[in-house]
Amino acid sequence: MGRPSEGSARGSVRGGRGVSSGAGARTRGPPEGRRGARPPGTRCVLAPAARGCEDPPVPDPERERTWLRRLRDLSRDLARERDLRALLPRIVDAAIELTRAERGFLVRVRGRSRSGRPKLQVAAARGFSRETLQGGLSKVSRTVVETVLERGEGLLTSREEDAFVRNLTSVQRRNVLAILCVPLLLRREVAGVLYLDHRFQPEAFAEGDVPIVEAFAEQAALAIETAELAGEIGALREQLGRAASEVEALRVTQEVPGGEVCELPDPEHLPRQGRLFGGSPALRALWVEVERAARSTAPVAIWGETGVGKELVARELHRLGSAPEAPFVAENCAAVAEGVLESELFGHVRGAYTGAQRSRDGLFVRAGDGTVFLDEIADTSPKMQAKLLRVLQEGRVRPVGGSRTVPFSARVVVASHRNLAEEVRAGRFREDLYYRLDVLRLVVPPLRERREDVPVLLSHFFAGEGIRPRFDRKAIELLLAYAWPGNVRELENEARRLATLDAPLIEARHLSPEVRGVRSDPAGRVEEAKTLPEVERRMIEDALRRFQNNKTRAAKSLGIPKTTFYRLLDRHGLR
Repeated sequence: MGRPSEGSARGSVRGGRGVSSGAGARTRGPPEGRRGARPPGTRCVLAPAARGCEDPPVPDPERERTWLRRLRDLSRDLARERDLRALLPRIVDAAIELTRAERGFLVRVRGRSRSGRPKLQVAAARGFSRETLQGGLSKVSRTVVETVLERGEGLLTSREEDAFVRNLTSVQRRNVLAILCVPLLLRREVAGVLYLDHRFQPEAFAEGDVPIVEAFAEQAALAIETAELAGEIGALREQLGRAASEVEALRVTQEVPGGEVCELPDPEHLPRQGRLFGGSPALRALWVEVERAARSTAPVAIWGETGVGKELVARELHRLGSAPEAPFVAENCAAVAEGVLESELFGHVRGAYTGAQRSRDGLFVRAGDGTVFLDEIADTSPKMQAKLLRVLQEGRVRPVGGSRTVPFSARVVVASHRNLAEEVRAGRFREDLYYRLDVLRLVVPPLRERREDVPVLLSHFFAGEGIRPRFDRKAIELLLAYAWPGNVRELENEARRLATLDAPLIEARHLSPEVRGVRSDPAGRVEEAKTLPEVERRMIEDALRRFQNNKTRAAKSLGIPKTTFYRLLDRHGLR
C-alpha cells in the first residue's frame, strides 16, 4: 500500500475522539459533538505509543518556574511592540527560544475557499538563528495546521513514534521529526496557529511544553490584537489627516479672488495612498485594486502612460505582499539588448560567453520569494517572449549556456505604456504570454484624470527640495489647466526647475512655456493664454485640430467625458 496523502490522513485524525490512524497514538480531544470547544484541562496530543493512555509525567517544578518567568518576560516584551510587521517574527523567535525548536511559523487564516477549507498564509517564518525562512506554506504540514484550527487545541507529535505523522507526505518529504502546534485565538476565534518543528531531534518537545506554548500563544494573540488595534487607530488618524489636507488641497484648486496669494497643502499632512501621493477618486480607486492584488501571488500587468509611476505602483504591490522583506528586482526590457536581457533575467553559467568568468544567477532566482518587475514588456522580441512564456509555464529558468533548469518562486509583475491587448491584436505580442501575464491588471490613471492631485504632488516635490513657495492665482490656474502629457514625471521636473529659481512667489511668468500655453501660430507670432478660460478654449481647439474635428477622440485625448466636452464646446461657442 502507498503512503497516505495529506488529505486522506486528515480524515483519520479528525474522525472519532481524536484517535489517529497510527497504532497506539492518542489525543486528548473534545467529546463528540463539541469539536472546537475544549473541556478545561485537556489538549490534543499525539503521544508516543509506548505511553499508552497514561497521564503525562509530572513536570519538574523548578524547570516550570523558570519557564513561567521566561514566559512572563517574553510576554511583557511583546506587549510593548505596536508594529504588527515587527511583532510577528518576534513572536516566532520567542516561541523558538521557549522550546528550542529548530523552526517556527506563524500561520494566519485568510478566509475560506468554496469547499470550506481555510485559506492559509504564513505571516512569519523563522529559523533557530533568527533568520527569515523562505517558502511559506511549503514547509508546514497543512494537515496538522487544519487539525489544530478545527479543534482549537494544541497538538504534539513525533514522526519516530507516531505512524500517522510518519506517513504524511509533507513530513516525509521534509524529514520533519517532531511537531508542536497550538492555536491562536484572536477576538474569540481561532484565526491562526503557532507551528514549531524540528528536523534533527525526534524528542525535541515534551508534553509539558504544550501548556507553556499555549499560554504563550494566548499572550501572543493579545499582543497581535493590540498591534492591530493600534494600526487601525493609526489608520483612522491618517484618514483624518488626509481629509484635512484634502480640504486644504480643494481650497487651493478652487478659483480664488483676484490678487490672492495661494499656498500649497501642508507637506506634513498630504493625502496619500501608501506611498502614492494624492487623494483623488482615481488614485483611491487604484489603491483599492493594489491592495486586492497584494493579497494574491498571481502575475500582475500594470498599464499606464509614460511617467505615471508604474514602478512605484509595483513597489507598493511588493511592500503590501506576503514577503515584503524579500528582494524587489526590476529590469527595463526596452533599455537592454536582447542577449544581455536573457542573461540578466535567467542568469548564465561560467564560460557561456566571452567574459563570463563565473556563473551568475538571474533576476528570477535572485528575487527569491520576492518580486520580479519587468518594465516595458511589450518591447521584448518574439524570441524573448517565447522564452518568458516557457519560464512562466514551468516555474523554472535555464541559465544562458546551461543544460539544467533552476526553479524560482518570485512573483512576476510586468508593465507597459502600450495596451497589451492592442499589441496582441496587432500581432506584436504573443497571445498566450499575454494571458499568462494579464491575470491581474492595474491601470494607473494619467495626471490629467486626477488634476486635484497636482497641488499635493507639487507640495511633496517642493518639500523634497527643502522649500515651500507660494503661488499667485494665475500660476495655479495654469498648472491645473495644463494636461501634463509627461504625467507625474513632467510635473516633478517642473517643480525642480521652479525650485532653482529661488522665487518666494511663483508667478505665471516663471512657469515653463508649455505650461503657460505659449505657442507659435502659423504666421510665426508667439501667443500666450491670458486667463483660465483662454487656456481651456485653446486646449479644446488644439484637440479638435489634432483629430480633424473628431469630438469623441478629442474628448478622450483631454481625459474628459464626451458630455463634458460638448458642454465646453457650447460654453466657448465652438459647436
